[in-house]
Amino acid sequence: MTLSILAIKQSKRDPQLLKTMRVYLGVVLFCILFDRIYALFGHGVFSASMSFMFLYPLLLGCVPYFLLWLWIQKPEGIRHFSLLQTIWNAGIATLTIKSALKGVFDIAGTSSPYLIYFTVLGIILLNVSLLFFLHDLRQINSR
Repeated sequence: MTLSILAIKQSKRDPQLLKTMRVYLGVVLFCILFDRIYALFGHGVFSASMSFMFLYPLLLGCVPYFLLWLWIQKPEGIRHFSLLQTIWNAGIATLTIKSALKGVFDIAGTSSPYLIYFTVLGIILLNVSLLFFLHDLRQINSR
């Protein structure tokens, strides 16, 4: 009887959140492989930005989606959840690409004044998504 109750509780959780977390784990592995392969052709030069770019999808992708999967059983109740999820994912992608580009520029021995725009845009996207998500959660809890 206990196993069937656990199976029912697990089935109520949203499988899409777990799938998204698994995709982010794949992105983390890709970032690590990209860094290692690029380091082979870097002639002994490495960049901390490229070496640690995997942290963006790990800490901002895997961890939050796993926590959402644990705590929120039905995210469909949150207004505009898919839009907020898309904005959040765009913020993570922007910061990850910025880190990769900075790594490429560091290894090449050059720089770009445009990388700050990637940082600012990524942080804005993450903050907008987080603020609207918390606002929607607050509205749900006040009902």
